[in-house]
Amino acid sequence: MNKMVKLIFVLLAVAGYFVILRYLAPSREPYFVLGLGLIGYAAWLYGIFAGVAMTLLLIPLTFYAYNSFEISISYNTFTYSPAYIAIELLAAVTLGRLRNKTVTLSKKETVLAESNKSLQTTLLKVREIGGVHSLCTSCKSILDDDGVWKKIDLYLKEKTKAEFSHGICPDCVSDYANKDT
Repeated sequence: MNKMVKLIFVLLAVAGYFVILRYLAPSREPYFVLGLGLIGYAAWLYGIFAGVAMTLLLIPLTFYAYNSFEISISYNTFTYSPAYIAIELLAAVTLGRLRNKTVTLSKKETVLAESNKSLQTTLLKVREIGGVHSLCTSCKSILDDDGVWKKIDLYLKEKTKAEFSHGICPDCVSDYANKDT
């Protein structure tokens, strides 16, 4: 989500909070608890510091709202108690940390998905030779899938990434030496 859109949502939430305090709180219901939701929302969108800043911003704003709207003094006193402020800060820190972990996990999942896609693409390129193949007992040619006899080195070069060079083993050297004599 765009940062400007997030900021607009937070500002709308703050405005909605004060509208609720203005028009619904005079019924003496504890609507100040919505401030916790507002702090949590800011912490979720922007992180721990935004949640703590929202907590510090809501303390004087809530005081102003409760005093100017003639709300019960017991609610007003509670919103400034260290316990309630600690709950607000705890909500900000907890949701901010949860957001940070969620963002980190999301990035790791993206990297993992890209790696998985790369591995799947590479795996599709790997060709495996399997099954039973006909091999000539005399010249060692192999019968390919199209029914054509090919030298085994050419067949393996086509089907795999193997490269071959020519050489002669010690047993064959002695056989060729004996043929010449």
